[in-house]
Amino acid sequence: MTRPNDHQEDPQRDIATDVPHPPGGLLRLADGLDRIISFVTRTVLMVSGLALLLLLFANVVARYAAGSGLPFAQELPERLFPFFIVAGIALGAQRGAHMAVEALPEMFDRRGKQAIYVLAQLCVIAGNAVVMVEAFKVGNMSWIDLSPVLGLPATYSYFALAGGAALVILATVAIIIRLVRIGPEALPIPNPEETGQ
Repeated sequence: MTRPNDHQEDPQRDIATDVPHPPGGLLRLADGLDRIISFVTRTVLMVSGLALLLLLFANVVARYAAGSGLPFAQELPERLFPFFIVAGIALGAQRGAHMAVEALPEMFDRRGKQAIYVLAQLCVIAGNAVVMVEAFKVGNMSWIDLSPVLGLPATYSYFALAGGAALVILATVAIIIRLVRIGPEALPIPNPEETGQ
């Protein structure tokens, strides 16, 4: 049985799916995309999660020490939370941890499964492209929506959504590359401890 870090010792092993594969330019591209997405999403999750935790802690301390909370303690989490959520969504997409219905692919042979999985991933790309474009449009219109205490525009939340959709698209492109080059067994399967199964 392989552990999550075993792929570091074997360059021929795929990062997201732990499936051995022959070397190739497109597969190296998929591995590179996965490394970038993993780094970006984990960094955003750590920074925003830590900031949210520290804000909550500081607000509780301020309530007990001074009798009132920090005036910006409600606004700042509202601006940070979208970054935290979309980073988790992108990381989940990369690892195959989102909900999926597997009844239809199981009715087909290997080639049929491969085609259905590729089609499903193309639908994910199309849906996230719409979200990305619309979130960017709304974000550009939201500069005037300022928070009362800090004066932060709401536009950053929409840009976070657009960026998260872009990361999901990149993660899905990497999955499609593997599906086409390797087959349906390259579809990422999440660790049970990550999904609560």
